[in-house]
Amino acid sequence: METQDVIINKEKLVKTIYDLDSVKCLQDDKNCELLLNFLLDGPLTFEDIKDAFKTVNAQKSDKTIYGYLNRLKKANLVMEAGKRIITYSESHIKTLTLYSRTAKVFYIALDLSGDENEDKSDDYFNVIGRITCQLLNFKKFDEACFRKIYSEITKKKRIDIEEINNINNPEILDLVATFDVRATKYILDTVCWLAYVGGHPEIYQEMIKCFSK
Repeated sequence: METQDVIINKEKLVKTIYDLDSVKCLQDDKNCELLLNFLLDGPLTFEDIKDAFKTVNAQKSDKTIYGYLNRLKKANLVMEAGKRIITYSESHIKTLTLYSRTAKVFYIALDLSGDENEDKSDDYFNVIGRITCQLLNFKKFDEACFRKIYSEITKKKRIDIEEINNINNPEILDLVATFDVRATKYILDTVCWLAYVGGHPEIYQEMIKCFSK
């Protein structure tokens, strides 16, 4: 018996998500999230996916798994990547569909605040301000000022987020892919923020106005 995987559609490194339904699929459906995690290591057949659910003691029926796949495909998070060709003999060949993620990392280009985690976001900015004051010997931090600049820079750079697809180091994206959706968003937002500031030194003059002695 010989097995060959023929990949027609390859996953991207980073895919930007603008659709709220896709975001809900990523965040709210733990089984869809689990299926996406199974696909992190590469394309799988339906039977591979079924076996993967069994290995984590979450056995599902065929109908249920197809439901997950259809929802993920509709959300453009999963695609049919190609075929697995199993050759038993010249007259006995079996072909199976391979499923894969549409991207190794999903970046949500939407504001995730406004829910029960908004307080956590506020904590991030508060900590950033307090630490920066200590490091730069300031006494006061205008959080609203800093948040405004941070938001403006992030929005400008989100347009170019898929530039990360040009990074020739899959190991980095493999590492990012181990984080959940919200953590990934903060990581990529911060990377873009730093990249923008690095290319626009004048931003420092605006940002420093958020701090005072």
